[in-house]
Amino acid sequence: MLSTYFRRSINSRFSWNQHTRWLFLATVALLFLVLVVRGPGTKTIISSSICETSCHVNDATELISTHPHYTGNTDERVREFTFDVARHVLSYPDGVAKSMVLVNRLFPGPTIRANKGDTLIVHVNNHLNESTSLHFHGLHQRGTNSMDGVPGVTQCGIPPGQSFTYRIILSQSGTFWWHSHSSTQRIDGMAGAMVVYDLGEEQYQLGRDYDDEVIVFLQDYYHASGEDMFNWYLSRSSAGFEPVPDNGLVNGRAFRDVCSRTHELYPCSSIEDVKSTQFNFVRGKKYRLRVINAAALAEITFSLDRHVLRVVEADSSETEPTDIHFAPIAPGQRYSFIVTAEASGPVSQVTLRADMNTNCFNYRNPTLDPEIRALVNLVDDSSSIVKRATIWLRSLFCRDLDPNLLVPVSVGSHSGPVPPFDYRVQVWTKTLKPERVNLAPFGFINRTSFMPAIGAPNLHVAFGLVDAAATVPVPTVGGKKNTETWGGDQLVVPISMKTDGTSQVIELIIHNPDESAHPFHLHGHDMWLIRAFSGDAGLGGWKPEFEAEYVVENVVPRDTIVVPRLGHAVVRFRVSADNPGIWAFHCHILWHLRAGMMMQFAVGLDKLDEKMVTSEMRQHCNIERELSDSLLVPLPGDEFRKGMIPPT
Repeated sequence: MLSTYFRRSINSRFSWNQHTRWLFLATVALLFLVLVVRGPGTKTIISSSICETSCHVNDATELISTHPHYTGNTDERVREFTFDVARHVLSYPDGVAKSMVLVNRLFPGPTIRANKGDTLIVHVNNHLNESTSLHFHGLHQRGTNSMDGVPGVTQCGIPPGQSFTYRIILSQSGTFWWHSHSSTQRIDGMAGAMVVYDLGEEQYQLGRDYDDEVIVFLQDYYHASGEDMFNWYLSRSSAGFEPVPDNGLVNGRAFRDVCSRTHELYPCSSIEDVKSTQFNFVRGKKYRLRVINAAALAEITFSLDRHVLRVVEADSSETEPTDIHFAPIAPGQRYSFIVTAEASGPVSQVTLRADMNTNCFNYRNPTLDPEIRALVNLVDDSSSIVKRATIWLRSLFCRDLDPNLLVPVSVGSHSGPVPPFDYRVQVWTKTLKPERVNLAPFGFINRTSFMPAIGAPNLHVAFGLVDAAATVPVPTVGGKKNTETWGGDQLVVPISMKTDGTSQVIELIIHNPDESAHPFHLHGHDMWLIRAFSGDAGLGGWKPEFEAEYVVENVVPRDTIVVPRLGHAVVRFRVSADNPGIWAFHCHILWHLRAGMMMQFAVGLDKLDEKMVTSEMRQHCNIERELSDSLLVPLPGDEFRKGMIPPT
């Protein structure tokens, strides 16, 4: 009967001749072969075309129901994307036109959705006039360290006009994001959300624990380019103060244009395209808000008027449900909140708030409205808007959500106590303004400021594919010679596996004598934060007697933690023989990272397989070495020093 109706419908619109009939039957047969006959174990490729528009957070009312639903099929599945990276001028974020680094012309970039166990393939085509890279923030990259996307560590940057393919087997589920790890490209637009599902193991399931979900992608935003802001930061003009953003965005949109307050250097147009992000919630239904802080600098306090936030995920770790009213989120961190849309009430619209903690900024930017907002529409006849009573949510200092509020779910590998450590590492992190670099602020860890060798990423050096000492030396901030083992100026901590091949637990103590907090991100691993302390100047350092105060029960593992100002943090993480590699550990404030606040852990190098370095990677490093002299960037104050940079 349905086939008769379908044929009659076609006949009413087209001439149903013999050629058309055979074409129709052939099409039906082809669809049948593709969708029905496919046997178990067949590889299914999901192309990127489904995610270049519908899988994009810039759709203001986007819910997961608009996307293909992943049913947890046990067949091997491949999620394949093509990322075309190029510069485009945008004005819709807040009215100011800006040249941005975009993937597929989208801002933010396309959302990646996949299942645990899938193979993720991302083809990156670089149409920029500079190198680029792609890092998948929070993914453990188990067995694929070379795909971690850190130039100078696991690869050379993808040169202009070149392409590279990232291949990763997804071994986790949760909320992640992707971004460029080159220069300041992520703050200029090269970033996007990523969600990995595990319908068999996740504690919180769509359709059972919540009705729908929304990605909330938070960013601070600068009207000048990232590199211009970084160059200002390294000048005497900044006095060492990190650039304060000009605006804040939710899913790539400001709440309104900034034409009334922006600097005259940046022409602004009050255009209709500047519309705030809006979400549609059905009254009484439950929504999972996957909130990502992709900011360069700002800690952002998240809340939703008239609603309680039920925390169920911190980074990619599920937690027991905890009800809160607001949450501070540091750059790089992610949370999932389940909210129940107000069942009844006098309002049809409430405000989603993401307030920047201006106490973490060193000066006032008159262009900035620190209250980032979006709107949530509730199904109701009333059109009035009632705002939450003004509450001072901003802490005096930047810090994590109280870890005592987070408890790991009672099942899974992270539900037990934090294991004792096998190996202890202490580091000191500091932003310094040495005289020899004309008082420019650089980030240091243990007297090293990350300066990678040109054309000699550490992973390639570890395999003996290139001699770091033979490459062109780069100028070091401290003025000392390049590190002979790795090249450049960097701190790499080697960690060997136990003789029996079992994992080791590392205790890392991070001292922070700076006046500002540092959100630190560890690649390839999750960390248990067992102590965090902020004290007075000179009195916040770690002492052995603090071991008695460690919290080792009910600790949620995270990949990004905040080290408090004038204090310290103690974390533990597990390294294992099945996840060898060179893993970056760095501050996720972009200006600090760009200025050198990064170190690495070289884990089980004898377990690495040279085959993970692809021919594309070798070619890109050859190109970088050929361009070596032109890639050297003089440090501030180099005009006062002679002999540090090789002649061109």
